[in-house]
Amino acid sequence: MRLILAVTAATILSACGGASVPASERAAVTAPAEDARVLAVMSFAEWCGSCKALDPKIEAVQQANSFDGVAFAKIDYTSRDADAFYADAETLGIGETMRATFGDKIKTGRLYLINLETGEVISTVDKSMDETAIVAAITDAAALS
Repeated sequence: MRLILAVTAATILSACGGASVPASERAAVTAPAEDARVLAVMSFAEWCGSCKALDPKIEAVQQANSFDGVAFAKIDYTSRDADAFYADAETLGIGETMRATFGDKIKTGRLYLINLETGEVISTVDKSMDETAIVAAITDAAALS
């Protein structure tokens, strides 16, 4: 009986995202272009309802606009692997900023607009904002940097 319970618990935990996604299956993260002054980085997870609402808006904004000096990136937290999340943040040059922002409790479903020179989070974008407000937030962040 204990074995059945242990197997059932392991199966449930695995289905809930407790298992790590191998690095080969995660989206590759690359450093932003040298001319980027602002990094618009989304903390994303496939299981996140806020991500499912915000991601299409960000994609539409990116396709419809050109933002000088702004690079876009997404850090995948689907597997709930904090080490992998922070490794991707380091690759983007924002490891310290993300650690200071989240610590031990990584939150998903937001776009963080980060000054790449100072590491400061200029502002955040969330699912409640429409595309016009998102464009304004990114444009304002670029103007401040």
